[in-house]
Amino acid sequence: MTTLFTTKEVANYLKINEKKVYQLIKQGSIPCTRVAGKWLFPKEMIDEWIKRSVKTQQDIYIAGSNDPYLAYLISIFTKKNFPNILVCYASIGSAKGLTSLATNKATIAATHLFDPKSGEYNLPFIKKYLNDTPVVVVNFAYREQGFIVQKGNPLQIKEIMDLTKQGIRFINRNPGSGTRLLFDHLIQKAEINSSVIKGYSQELNTHLDVGLHIFSGRADVGLGIKYIAELLDLDFIPITSERFDLVIRKEDFDLHHIQKFLSLLDPINTSLYAERFPGYDFKDTGRIIYQDK
Repeated sequence: MTTLFTTKEVANYLKINEKKVYQLIKQGSIPCTRVAGKWLFPKEMIDEWIKRSVKTQQDIYIAGSNDPYLAYLISIFTKKNFPNILVCYASIGSAKGLTSLATNKATIAATHLFDPKSGEYNLPFIKKYLNDTPVVVVNFAYREQGFIVQKGNPLQIKEIMDLTKQGIRFINRNPGSGTRLLFDHLIQKAEINSSVIKGYSQELNTHLDVGLHIFSGRADVGLGIKYIAELLDLDFIPITSERFDLVIRKEDFDLHHIQKFLSLLDPINTSLYAERFPGYDFKDTGRIIYQDK
């Protein structure tokens, strides 16, 4: 016969308080079922859940902004440390990365969200999405963002207003991404209605997808990073240098596998790979930008 724990019993079994149990239920992190308005927890499933947690506690889940250099470092790290440590990377946009961190679905959030009110990157959004969760913010790099256009810039696209010209086909990024937030800020600042930009509603999830759309002639222009323009031999009109950070819960920051991954950001490693990634500035890479006391 299956043993079913109540909320209080499972809290005692796991040696945590009931408030934490309800938090795990809300996050969908703990196996449970609701019967007649009461939460119940099958003991066998709880034991299996604990075993899975032990097996995966050394793994790293990175969620947030799409970045080619980050993906490259992850591949290097995985080759050296698999199967002891597995790194999973979900390019779902900066905002969703912070949400994933807030709900314990990610270990690290990768973000480059610009706040027009403060002129600051990331920190205002960390407070918004993570509330009072103590975090450490480590700089990953600075990246050049701008318009990626076809080789030779045949349509002579030079500024944001040019996107309103008849026949210009724009390709957009996904909502919640730092690039999309930046673009929406740019058109709002220029007092441009998104409806006059052809292709505004066409959305892609990565910088490479945007570049390939332009390279193949399916679009004329998109907002993205210089690295992709260089990679595909396209032209690039710079707009801004953005700060790209990694956000980590403070309770996880000193864990061995997290520190092992962050060691890739030291100056020696950075100098080995920097030349392969034009459009990146590694002046603050690995530096702690912010940490809660």
